[in-house]
Amino acid sequence: MMTGIKNMKIFDMHADMGTNFYERHLKQEKDVFKTYHKENLLKGNIKGVFTACFFCGTEDWSYMQEMIINCSKEIRANEDILRQIKTKEDLIEDNKISALISVEGMCGIKDNVEEKIEWMYENGVRVASLVWNESNALADGWKQDPNRGLSKDGIRAVHKMNELKMIIDVSHINEKGFWDIIKYSKKPIIATHSNSRSLCDHGRNLSDKQLLAIKENGGLIGLNACGHFIDKDRNKEDSYHLAKHAKYMADLIGVEHIACGFDYMDFLVGDYDDEMAIDMSNASYSQNLIKALKELGFNELEIRKIAYENVFNFLKREL
Repeated sequence: MMTGIKNMKIFDMHADMGTNFYERHLKQEKDVFKTYHKENLLKGNIKGVFTACFFCGTEDWSYMQEMIINCSKEIRANEDILRQIKTKEDLIEDNKISALISVEGMCGIKDNVEEKIEWMYENGVRVASLVWNESNALADGWKQDPNRGLSKDGIRAVHKMNELKMIIDVSHINEKGFWDIIKYSKKPIIATHSNSRSLCDHGRNLSDKQLLAIKENGGLIGLNACGHFIDKDRNKEDSYHLAKHAKYMADLIGVEHIACGFDYMDFLVGDYDDEMAIDMSNASYSQNLIKALKELGFNELEIRKIAYENVFNFLKREL
């Protein structure tokens, strides 16, 4: 009997919430989390979230610093609901939502690599990707030069992140950079929001070879609810076909390496509903994936692992 299947708690590894906080605060808006995000997270039973600070490639170091500091302030201002995760001791299962600051793209780091990554760590960042879709001083995104891997500074960044136990996110990096990270990282890595390329041939999705490498590395892959990473047919861009990515990955690498990283676009200021799965437009619909996983034959233990436990246990080991 699946007693907990109706409202399964979920840990979402990618939500551009840090960016949303910052952009709305620049407009002098207050109580951003409570006004825009609290209700949807509670409806979806999101009990853990990576609050990503997203940088597209044009931002400088001071802009990065401002957004990271602002994200931490917003989390602290809502400590009745949120608990910021910095160490494994912070991972407590209670009524609060665990909030871990992540960074999507480190374009602002053009020099003093170790010093700036250390600043990020000291200010609460525990997960970060070297690059978004652009080319920067550290690496190339998936749209850029396929022959360029990590720069010397990119390799230094990997070593420093390993030293600090800051988790490396490989979503968005090109394949050459991915394999360089596999080569140089001594710690497990994650793809916070990527699906299977075998099921949906998109450059942001992961090949079987990459999925197997993440398994061997001891890492995680977060299921992405953006429609164009699920299927090429808009009619199939839904929770059921996203669950098919989970089934494919589970058969290939095991359920222990699968998690959630929904990348809901409502965390960005604007109208992005058409880019999301048909039945997963924001966090309040997250339980639709749980239902789809059940429909595809996953048992309750497996669903709990995908929804929450794999991320929670990974952070317990790696922070």
